[in-house]
Amino acid sequence: MSSQNNWNNPDMYYQQPQSSTGGSYGAQSYSQNNAYAANAQYAGGPGYVYQPLPPTNVLAIIGMCASIFGFISSFFIAGIAGIIMGHIARKQIRERGERGDGMAIAALWVGYIGTALWVLFWVLYVGVFVLIFGVAMVGAGSTS
Repeated sequence: MSSQNNWNNPDMYYQQPQSSTGGSYGAQSYSQNNAYAANAQYAGGPGYVYQPLPPTNVLAIIGMCASIFGFISSFFIAGIAGIIMGHIARKQIRERGERGDGMAIAALWVGYIGTALWVLFWVLYVGVFVLIFGVAMVGAGSTS
């Protein structure tokens, strides 16, 4: 039976009221009219409500940027600032339930490694010049 043949049949969409057997003082109860219900073929599943994500900790972001800047440049004080901000950010993340723990850990790792490498570089750099200058002074002093 096609839908065109039922076009003129209004009783097709009407459901008769059902009688209740609980003594409801003469009130009739009607069931849901399925004519206005969602078609099961096209109806989507239940609606999902997405909870908003907690904010990302700002100190974790700034600490990671400072650590990367300290690693790339020879300004290793930025790496030390990144280390301090990374520790503070991890504490805030645990207390507040924010996101960004991975960035705070990255700030710590990059800050520690970058600071250690730059301090080692500058110690060796200055040490080589002191050694060269010392050898030159000893050599200059022994010829006179």
